[in-house]
Amino acid sequence: MWIEDLIERKKELGYTNEMISEKSGVPLSTVNKIFGGITTRPRYNTLQSLECVLFPEKHDCREAAINKELVRNLSLDYADSVEEDSALSEYSSESSAAERKHSYEKVVSWKNQGEFTVAEWINLPERSYMELIDGFLYDRNSPTTIHQFIANELCTELTIGIRGVSNEHRDCLVLAPAAVQPDKDDDKTGLIPDVLIVCDREKYKDGETIIGAPDFVAEVMSPSTRRYDQGHKFNKYWKAGVREYWIVDPENEELWVYQFEKGIPPESYSFEDRIPLGISGGEIVIDFKSIADRMRRLFGE
Repeated sequence: MWIEDLIERKKELGYTNEMISEKSGVPLSTVNKIFGGITTRPRYNTLQSLECVLFPEKHDCREAAINKELVRNLSLDYADSVEEDSALSEYSSESSAAERKHSYEKVVSWKNQGEFTVAEWINLPERSYMELIDGFLYDRNSPTTIHQFIANELCTELTIGIRGVSNEHRDCLVLAPAAVQPDKDDDKTGLIPDVLIVCDREKYKDGETIIGAPDFVAEVMSPSTRRYDQGHKFNKYWKAGVREYWIVDPENEELWVYQFEKGIPPESYSFEDRIPLGISGGEIVIDFKSIADRMRRLFGE
């Protein structure tokens, strides 16, 4: 989540900095610096604690996330290079889940937002709920059931379509979701698209992370990720060389298709439409009405 969102939400709720500090456990001096524009790269734990106060309905704010003493400790700039080396060494070693969790907390306690790398992000025990953009960690939140249903249905339809088209697509891999380093030369950005297609085997051969731009990406929006999917992630996919990008909006039952490689304006569809997959040259067409009909039958109108 971006600081601008926190500032806007603070105004909506009418909270003072003192109230936010008391509720979150973040020192008032730190809160003043963040909302005063002095600190532009707060630590992950500090950011999470502020989000839990301002957006409690969107986050799991239990245990460590709202432990005031822990937050106070992690908000301090106390680590030196010896502690950093030790934390990373412990974090990277073969260890139990509890040990990895402890090491993770040590890592984020000394790492400034803006300094995380893909290598560190890949090893985070919480990676499935976080994305990395320009060295900043962002909490993706757990997807809703409808969100996951649409992503899975789209993945299934794309997989069936890929299997039935010409041989040039036989090595295309359809995934939902998967970790991606969209620009192999950018070691500060790692994303987790809801659905993706990658056709270059060199990009997925390590079996862990997609290295390089996928050919196709689809993101299923939620109210909390709308700006994120349409702005920051959009720009990263476009600049990295993703050929086609779909943004799916379940709330309004709309879908936008961006064919970056063709440089044409986006096309808008409803959930009643049949939507061609651009990278297949129109060979694959997704009947979104069938997906929407199943969604309505299972979850109601």
